[in-house]
Amino acid sequence: MPKIKDIPKVDRPREKLLKKGSNALSKTDLLAILLGSGIKGINVQTLAKTIITKFNKDFLNITIDDLLTVKGIGQAKALQVYSAVALIKRFYQEQNSTDLIIKNVQNVLTLAFNIRDKKKEHLICLHLDSRNALIKKETLSIGLLDKSLIHPREIFSSALENKAANIILIHNHPSGDPTPSRQDKQVAKNIGKAGQIMGIALLDFVIIAKNGHNSFYQELKHNKTIDYVGDGFQMGIFDQFETKKSIYKNEPKFTFIDLFAGIGGFHLAASNLGGKCVFASEFDENARKTYQANFLKHNKDLFYSGNFAGDITKVDEKDIPNFDFLFAGFPCQPFSVAGYRQGFKDKGGRGNLFFDIVRILKEKKPKAFILENVKNLKTHDKGKTIKVIYDELQKLGYKITDNVLNAMEYGNTPQNRERIFIVGFLEQKAFNKFSFPNKTKLKKTIHSCLDKIVDEKYYYNNKPLYKKLKNDVVKKDTIYQWRRKYVRENKSNVCPTLTANMGMGGHNVPIILDDQGIRKLTPKECANFQGYPKKYILPNITDSNLYKQFGNSICIPLVERVTNNIILALEI
Repeated sequence: MPKIKDIPKVDRPREKLLKKGSNALSKTDLLAILLGSGIKGINVQTLAKTIITKFNKDFLNITIDDLLTVKGIGQAKALQVYSAVALIKRFYQEQNSTDLIIKNVQNVLTLAFNIRDKKKEHLICLHLDSRNALIKKETLSIGLLDKSLIHPREIFSSALENKAANIILIHNHPSGDPTPSRQDKQVAKNIGKAGQIMGIALLDFVIIAKNGHNSFYQELKHNKTIDYVGDGFQMGIFDQFETKKSIYKNEPKFTFIDLFAGIGGFHLAASNLGGKCVFASEFDENARKTYQANFLKHNKDLFYSGNFAGDITKVDEKDIPNFDFLFAGFPCQPFSVAGYRQGFKDKGGRGNLFFDIVRILKEKKPKAFILENVKNLKTHDKGKTIKVIYDELQKLGYKITDNVLNAMEYGNTPQNRERIFIVGFLEQKAFNKFSFPNKTKLKKTIHSCLDKIVDEKYYYNNKPLYKKLKNDVVKKDTIYQWRRKYVRENKSNVCPTLTANMGMGGHNVPIILDDQGIRKLTPKECANFQGYPKKYILPNITDSNLYKQFGNSICIPLVERVTNNIILALEI
């Protein structure tokens, strides 16, 4: 299939973009980058030019059906282009919008202030889109709410007609007391449950009276003025309320937060030991999908409370729930050889994310923490980086220790993966009792991590590289690596370190020989080499993203052993 790399280097849109910026590229060039590849017999730039020429001024109003009329464009590419256009339009609308966005309870009170002194009870519904922009303000009923409960169909028939994504109910109490009555709670419960089925979230139920107001949403957030979720995972307030009550049915052994959470390695390890995650943050959208696919069912309150955050730099540390342990595998690329060891000077700002950990520790003062990173952190910048980390953490009163541990030596996992673990305690007594786990005999084998049935797409048989591999890849249950010009056999009987580079395509994924031929490891096998359970869910995203996710992840059995020693030291 013709791709951008097939075009002479000087004319490649990507190279132009990197060297000269977007203004140097034509619309055809920009679309070619987005498409990534052409179709059989048609170069990607030719395909891009065909689309631009055909739709030209109507491009921003393009539909999926329009794109499917272009010869060779299938559903996948049509969705790819359409989603990009929709995203651009969404950002433009938000920046130039005259719409009224309902951000918080104060906005609701402003809209419904006039019913505060009404002598009859009013029930008002705000219909909102996915950005929480007001579509319609509608009075549903006037009269005593405790005489006849409003039926959900009266709300959702209008909500569906107006294509609302979310709703907010507002009710006044002529008595002057904003305390929710039993009937108020029943109305909210009925509407909330119906909203679940309809896919329209009841964001809040606000009661207005002379003596103040009551917001169910604000109450669930411990009376803090927190904005409604304007984009992402939405949930009705009564689902939050019921979930919140369920937390206390089985009291966790400890609570923790999961920063730079990736796909939840720390979450799994800590949950296995009786911990409960009360806050997590992960910026990468595909990693968020994997995280949610695996933990939503078992920890609904984490997601439904709005405590599964994206960009940690935009989270106010005061809004994070209290917790016992902090776990953070903060971005390691700036400190790794592959990341050119830029450290805190990393141009992408990834090195500075460590200081977000510091501000959270300063505010919340948990009992202990584990920070995980590449072993090069220890020697980065001649030891200056680790000194900065120690200094910042010790300023907060933490007692710190660290050790470089290998998954194959401490986690009974057949992967040669060395990582530094920095452990801190607030109390000297617990610190004195803590020790890193002892080495353990490696019992698991490469064979135990391999799948018996593998899709043929992972095999190199009859592919160009096969001729270069077949003479060297000759042993089963042995991991090989393609090093551009030669094959490297790993003779240690373990898998080499899995890295995020596996997601960059090419031949970065380790290679093995089985009964069907020569192939690369599957994403599921990479999960096995990190100690993930067999039941761990791989969502419907690209293999390249899955490879990247497992390369960025942690060895779960090893983290579990370190965490268990912390629990023992704290005598929890």
